[in-house]
Amino acid sequence: MLWTIVRREITANILSFRFLMGLLIYFSLIVTNLFVLTRGYEDRLQSYQTAIRENEDEIKQVQRYSEFGLTRTLKGNRKPKLLSIFNEGVDKRKGNTVTIAHGYVPAVAEQHGSDNPYLNIFASIDFTVIFQVVMSLLALLFSYDAISREKEAGTLGLALSCAVSRPTLLLGKYIAGMASISFPLIASFVAGLLVIQFSPYVSFSSSDWGRILLILLLSMLYVSLFFLIGLFLSAQTHRPSITLMFSMCVWVLFVLVVPNLTVLLVEHASPIQSEKPYKEQASEQWKQYGAEVKDYFEKRGVENPLDRASLSGSGASSGINDYDSGETVSASGFRSDEGVPFAQECYDFKENLRAQYADRIWQIRKAYLDENPNRQSLLALNISRISPTAVYYNAAAILAETDLGSFWRFMEQARQYRREWVEYLRDEKIFSSRRWFTTEFEEPFDLSKIPRFKEQSESISGSLQRASLDIMILTVLNILFFMGAFISFLRYDVV
Repeated sequence: MLWTIVRREITANILSFRFLMGLLIYFSLIVTNLFVLTRGYEDRLQSYQTAIRENEDEIKQVQRYSEFGLTRTLKGNRKPKLLSIFNEGVDKRKGNTVTIAHGYVPAVAEQHGSDNPYLNIFASIDFTVIFQVVMSLLALLFSYDAISREKEAGTLGLALSCAVSRPTLLLGKYIAGMASISFPLIASFVAGLLVIQFSPYVSFSSSDWGRILLILLLSMLYVSLFFLIGLFLSAQTHRPSITLMFSMCVWVLFVLVVPNLTVLLVEHASPIQSEKPYKEQASEQWKQYGAEVKDYFEKRGVENPLDRASLSGSGASSGINDYDSGETVSASGFRSDEGVPFAQECYDFKENLRAQYADRIWQIRKAYLDENPNRQSLLALNISRISPTAVYYNAAAILAETDLGSFWRFMEQARQYRREWVEYLRDEKIFSSRRWFTTEFEEPFDLSKIPRFKEQSESISGSLQRASLDIMILTVLNILFFMGAFISFLRYDVV
């Protein structure tokens, strides 16, 4: 009997006008959008590859190690996430390159390259956004009159009089409704994947396919929730027009109002404090650093480490802002080696001390970030979980590695790379070598061994663990609304 009901409902749904319109609209949106976002990914990938080449070219032009951090910089570049084609998250909005130096701990990322301005029209519309808006609405349109329409037409009492139990009828409507929605969904998704495969820059790994499947299953869970909401409301009313009105109110509240209201609420409830006190603390630290260096030189009777060296040419440049300080020194040659060992000793002290102070200043800046923008972002994320729409989008972003947590992971890897760079300079005793400030070497200047930045992707299990709360929320909401629809239908007056 269950499958008889399922076949009847599927046939009625497929022959309906809303199914045809839903298929056409969703198919055109998905295929077009995935094509546009694939082109956007290609542009960002080319920009990333260009940035890598430019960084390598800049490294090759370095003549002495002291140039790193001021006139020449090491870069940590973030590769655009392949699955941003399905969920952009913050992948385009956040920076994708950081500067690495022993006298500076990276805290923010800059943007390299530029996107096609015409593609930016679609910057906030991706596969999951279409699911949030279009598929949730389509699910409500398929379920809002599932019970009240039959009650109004008089067929509900007739069906229940033919030895069909209420639980069986309700379950049959749910299975048939989800099957009817799944057809345009999967057809559009497969067509979109075929479009993506034409790109020479896209090649999905087994891990990518696993994440895509998880995003699709998550999307089905989200659509199921809105279908059950419509089914629940239909079991609460006796006229389809009233059910439609309540369904639209719920949809507008969950999809449009709550996600946008959350941002305004957080901005007023937890405003970002001024960064000025933290910058002043950092400035004081650099003054203390300068005082220590000055005291060190005064005890040795010099103002500059190279004063005691007999030079044929020298130069120095330095820069300092709120959070970082750097210095580049150069000596084109020595008429004699007198004083060079002393210069090496001084720079060993000075640059090791600079790296230590950079770590202290990072703690100051980290305190500001944790107490202000990062705290505000986490608060907005937690409050937005009132809406299943925000819950779904956040979980999809985690699975696509385009969420805020993935960006913070990149920034932490950049800081780890900076620590590796400092350890390399210390282990190779570069601060205390001639290679720090002169081009006169006993051996060729080889930079091939210096560490390069390599971003590590998160495992699927790690992403699932981070997304587990949001997935659990959607699952629990599905169970609650199914139970609500079930209990309401048991008490429903069919006469």
